[in-house]
Amino acid sequence: MNLKYFYAVGLIFSGFVFSSCTTQDQFDKMMDSYMDRKGVEKVENALNEIVKKRQAEARKEPTIEEKMKDRVEVSYAGAPIKGDPKAQITIVEFSDFECPFCSRVNPTITKVLEDYKGKVKVAFRHNPLPFHQAAVPAHKASMAAQEQGKFWEYHDLIFKNQRALTEDNLIKWAKELKLDVEKFKKDMKKKAYDDRIKADQEFARSNGAGGTPSFFINGVRVVGAQPYQNFKEVIDALLAEKS
Repeated sequence: MNLKYFYAVGLIFSGFVFSSCTTQDQFDKMMDSYMDRKGVEKVENALNEIVKKRQAEARKEPTIEEKMKDRVEVSYAGAPIKGDPKAQITIVEFSDFECPFCSRVNPTITKVLEDYKGKVKVAFRHNPLPFHQAAVPAHKASMAAQEQGKFWEYHDLIFKNQRALTEDNLIKWAKELKLDVEKFKKDMKKKAYDDRIKADQEFARSNGAGGTPSFFINGVRVVGAQPYQNFKEVIDALLAEKS
């Protein structure tokens, strides 16, 4: 491969973006000039600096002031809720039952509910990602369990057995929770569940929460399996605001 194109590819994949569109001839001349001027070693150093910069930018968290300014109106009508329904702080979680990061953040959410008992509640919305083949049936099964008042118990069983989301197991867990299994199996096929999943997915994608898990804390966005302190920071700021 021509050396200049090797480094061009490196620049592109390391996050380098040209400030304007270029023709092929302009691109060739620019790369020739760059290679003549810098040399291979200097180009490698430049690439390393670009990568470091992009990594630092990716790690940079917005300040609490920036988070508080960027709020989204989020409905949780019909969503299962954990915690005091009258709590003034609502965490709307967009989750994927097959996502390992969603499983990883669950203990953090449990701690939040314990530490802010009566002040915080959690509402669950569905965002199974396209490449998680077993996720959609699991989400539909959780909705069927919700119909019988056992969403959170079923939610916990799914995450506990995240790598075993077969149809047989989905039904087995319904039996373990003493659900009406025939109703459960019938409900799992409801088109309304597909419609609800699609609506939740579209909302998440449109509001910067396409990845999982993602949260809106009274509209303040928190993306990813963040540590407890990141949730606490937002909740404390919201409570202070209300007081």
